[in-house]
Amino acid sequence: MPIAELNGCPIFYEVRGSGPPLVFAHGGFGGAGTGLGVAAPPWRDPFAERLQVITFDRRSAGRSGAPATPHTMALFADDLRALLRHLGIERAAVMGTSAGGPIVLEFALRHPDALTCLVVTESAPRFFPDAHQRQRLKDRIALLEREGPEAAYAARRTQGTVGLQLFSAERAAADADEEARRAERRAALQSQLAGLSREERIARYAAELRTYAAYADYDATPRLREIQAPTLVINATGDTIFPPSFVDWPALVRGMPNARYVALPGGEHGSVSADQGALDTILDFVLAHVPGTRPRHGAASVHASS
Repeated sequence: MPIAELNGCPIFYEVRGSGPPLVFAHGGFGGAGTGLGVAAPPWRDPFAERLQVITFDRRSAGRSGAPATPHTMALFADDLRALLRHLGIERAAVMGTSAGGPIVLEFALRHPDALTCLVVTESAPRFFPDAHQRQRLKDRIALLEREGPEAAYAARRTQGTVGLQLFSAERAAADADEEARRAERRAALQSQLAGLSREERIARYAAELRTYAAYADYDATPRLREIQAPTLVINATGDTIFPPSFVDWPALVRGMPNARYVALPGGEHGSVSADQGALDTILDFVLAHVPGTRPRHGAASVHASS
């Protein structure tokens, strides 16, 4: 099992293919809810026919370590850079989805010389614009720091959950396929939780809160215009986690020097990875920004605006 010790944390990673490198930052916030079993994206092996695809489990998620030390967005971005150095890669295309989006945005800001191009899907430059939601989360994190994991875990029962409600859709599924994907996500979560002892759940919840701490006050919006690398942003218009009312990507992209926005009509959070047109657009974008490499001919493309 490939493990690299990066910035004081053991990080699990996998490499597929042998072409130009693309490193992927996954979604979820770790813990038992969205990070216990980090699955490889379904597009990994098809992409690996043209690219060297690097996937990894962030600290406090999946098969990586979960140190009881502060987590910051800068640290997540530096972990990614350290992984590339570990693999002997100086520059790579970088892609992040959902909670991986802010990580790759911060990577682009901190390590521009290590970037060939940037892809952000189903994400936002900030996650907690609502002050009340953000404060409830910060209060729970403060409880963890003040009284420990047991107290923070017990507060879930007395004070409710905090953070983004990733498993509560605000609209009915658009079709049977979308409903099946939602059911699969719920079943996977229940299966993960069923296999954990109470002690493991408490430890995982503490790891999730430490991860959330990196996102609570993070906002890349004012600095997006500093990102010089070619950038592709794709969001599904039916996404209930990051709907257009949450993040106005078309307006944000217009303020960036070298960015393109693609709207995936309809579709719930997570639908980009199942949409062949969107995947074709991503692959062609990455290939177009690798010296000496040509995009595939005749690829489908979803609706785009800039």
